[in-house]
Amino acid sequence: MFTTLERNEATVIRDRSSFIGILLHATSKESVEQYLKDVRKEYPKAKHYCYAYIIGNDKKCSDDGEPAKTAGRPLMELLEKKEMDEVLLIVVRYFGGTLLGASRLMSTYIEAGVAVISGADIYSIAEKYVYHVEMNYSDFDHLKYFAKKEMLSLENIVYETKINADIILDEEKIPSLINEFPNASIDVYGKKKIYERS
Repeated sequence: MFTTLERNEATVIRDRSSFIGILLHATSKESVEQYLKDVRKEYPKAKHYCYAYIIGNDKKCSDDGEPAKTAGRPLMELLEKKEMDEVLLIVVRYFGGTLLGASRLMSTYIEAGVAVISGADIYSIAEKYVYHVEMNYSDFDHLKYFAKKEMLSLENIVYETKINADIILDEEKIPSLINEFPNASIDVYGKKKIYERS
């Protein structure tokens, strides 16, 4: 699955109507509601605020007064096609006085959605294991080298009688970690969601 971590925006003009696509990272229904309020305040004279969001199994879309299935549903299908998660896609429409017809209207909403997604920095979402490692100081340089070589993250490093650190890795790399450091105490700590630039 993929997401974005920053606000992104793109505008499409069609027969004097402006369609402003906004893509946001959203992790809860409450954050979606707040973003929608903020966008309505930011663009108070817009005619429609159509949107779709996906947060895990929670999905919702709205045509916000546009003809049924011309805006919200196509935006949702676009997010699904792009395998997006933890995202809110809003398209704000300023009406320019010309009716586009259902087909052109739908294609324009899709175009605005594609434009904003294409211009966004996209991140893959992965769940990785967090292991807590306790080891002698003499092994720590080896751990840093191992982490760099395997492109792993070291976090929460604490220098006490021994070195304590958290290491984040894929499940298939766990045997390598255990084999590399037979004298270390290695315990699974949990899982962590990681965002990696695509």
